[in-house]
Amino acid sequence: MMGMIRVSEVMSRNPIRAKATMTAEEGAMLMKTKGISSLLIEQDGEVVGIVTERDIVTKVAANGIAAGERKLSEIMSTPLIHVEADSPLETAAELMWKKRIRRLPVVAGDKIVGILTENDIVRISPGLIEITRGILTNTGQGIVKGIHGICDSCNEFSDNLIYTAGKYYCERCFSEVSRM
Repeated sequence: MMGMIRVSEVMSRNPIRAKATMTAEEGAMLMKTKGISSLLIEQDGEVVGIVTERDIVTKVAANGIAAGERKLSEIMSTPLIHVEADSPLETAAELMWKKRIRRLPVVAGDKIVGILTENDIVRISPGLIEITRGILTNTGQGIVKGIHGICDSCNEFSDNLIYTAGKYYCERCFSEVSRM
């Protein structure tokens, strides 16, 4: 059952960190060397943001800025959105969809222990990609059932969410909404 898979079982461990003072060029070279597509950004020993390949392309290269002229601190996404290591995989997928992100740092207590990507999720459950990419956002175009995640109305976890009109409902909340 998918609800039993925890983020910690799927995440990549030991994400690569980079100093906020590094340039986008240095960050890109580090990503290339390590074969990764994102870096956690550290400042004063604390992780304060994340930079992805897409950030370098859209915030630097596409604007005609030399990668050696921008610091990672200038292009990082912050504040850092994260998920707890013991969270259900569906919860992480839903968070990624709602925040429109494809990489999610994973924390245990106050320590970052990994990173979860869309690719990690697809490897375990291809169906969850629909949630992370918002493919099911066909508002007003019918009802989709059988999704795992958090009800937008009561905030309870359900193995059988019903998606309609841009929201996910558990069966109880859906029956209340459909009566209106």
